[in-house]
Amino acid sequence: MPFSTRTHIITRRRLVGACALSVVAILSIVGYLLVREYRNTEEDAARSALNIVQLISRDIRNTLSIYDSALINLVNLVQSQALASLSPQTQQPLLFDRASEAPSNAGFFVLDAEGKLIASSRPGTPSLDNASQQPWFKAHRTVQSDKIFISRPVLTNQPANDWTLLLSRRISAPDGSFGGVVVAQMRMTYFQNLFRGLDLGPTGNISLVSTDGIMLIQYPATDKTFTGQDLSERPIFLRFLNERYGSFTAMSGLYHLERLYNFAQISDLPMVVVVALSTEHIFSNWRHTAALIGTATLLLCLGMLWLTWMLTRELRLRQQAERELAALAATDPLTGLANRRMLDTTLDLEWRRAQRSGAPLSLMMIDVDHFKAFNDNYGHQAGDEALRQVAQQIKTHVRRPADLAARYGGEEFAVVLTETDAAGTRLLAENIRAAVEQMEPANPHTTRLTVSVGTCTRYAKPGDNQEELLSTADKALYQAKKRGRNRVMDINETGLNALKPKPAP
Repeated sequence: MPFSTRTHIITRRRLVGACALSVVAILSIVGYLLVREYRNTEEDAARSALNIVQLISRDIRNTLSIYDSALINLVNLVQSQALASLSPQTQQPLLFDRASEAPSNAGFFVLDAEGKLIASSRPGTPSLDNASQQPWFKAHRTVQSDKIFISRPVLTNQPANDWTLLLSRRISAPDGSFGGVVVAQMRMTYFQNLFRGLDLGPTGNISLVSTDGIMLIQYPATDKTFTGQDLSERPIFLRFLNERYGSFTAMSGLYHLERLYNFAQISDLPMVVVVALSTEHIFSNWRHTAALIGTATLLLCLGMLWLTWMLTRELRLRQQAERELAALAATDPLTGLANRRMLDTTLDLEWRRAQRSGAPLSLMMIDVDHFKAFNDNYGHQAGDEALRQVAQQIKTHVRRPADLAARYGGEEFAVVLTETDAAGTRLLAENIRAAVEQMEPANPHTTRLTVSVGTCTRYAKPGDNQEELLSTADKALYQAKKRGRNRVMDINETGLNALKPKPAP
């Protein structure tokens, strides 16, 4: 492969490699930045949501502590019998003095061991129906515990369709036996007022779930009422229960949307606050930005690839032009064979190669017989056409890529044969001579052409001069012309050899 061609190929490969590396680097950097921005967006959303969770948890904890403090005070007053000597009208305001501090309460009640109402902060309100059969009453009667019990949401008719929570504590008799229950009703509208005004996006919501898997409230409310629904078997709730605090992304089983869940259990209370945000809303701005950056990056990479393609195309065209120029510089314009310059370069290269390898190198000198007379008789155009015909016959017989047929000058031609011995050179020379002799003239009014051929074969040794090969082949040609033309003469180490031509048919 020529040096210039190899240089062009290396340059094109480096250009394509550099472009590919640049495109990969740009895509990698942009991809990394987009992924990092995605994670930052998710972390910011989780951080903000967890702050909301903590604020809500603190507010609910403080509010329930007010309810619990009022219940504890009520239990202490009932157990101490300090107000037993007072009339019921006097007892009522003293018993429920702390009840007014509890926000959104629907009343405080004292029930005996049979579930009968014995005192109420709101005497005019209906009493608790069938209290002895309620789960919260049975729980206090069965288990001796000093912890507050939070019931499932209860739907009441005061006001219509109003959900409430029952917060209760056990009353123990002096001997430790079950003595009744103190109960506080808390309206669920408290949580709605607490959550109102928080920006959670178009499909985000806040949920309050008990640790036994009961949905207490969800805000904002939807067409579907989830209050009181049992979620204890759902994988998302089990994760709330196990981890107690944190954030994760999952598909909602209720809304069938991917959501970012942020949750925390409220202190030691059996409640979990959950702020669920739609990932579509969280990442809407990121997707818009990613689309713009991705489009710009794609256009940039396509532009780089297009420019690289254009540059490689120009390099190919330039290489092709250089090859054509090199071919023109090395080709004889009349015959299409190599010119004298190319002959000298090739002969020098092959001579040095033969010196290294020890292989034979042969040179053939061909001269068109009586060409000057032919040119004078039939004109230069006929002469030029005759030279083209002879050159075509030479080219037809010299077919090996390593061999070279060239126009030496005027009506003379030369053929360089690599790794060809004297016998092979003489045979090829005779074939060329015979082919020219049998060649039909381009113009029937002109005479047939013949050629004289001189050949020389040498086994070059270090220190030998290639001019000796050229001068010896020229001497052999001179002998062929001297002995009558239209013949082949060979001069090699054994001396002068003549190959008698066969008569033309």
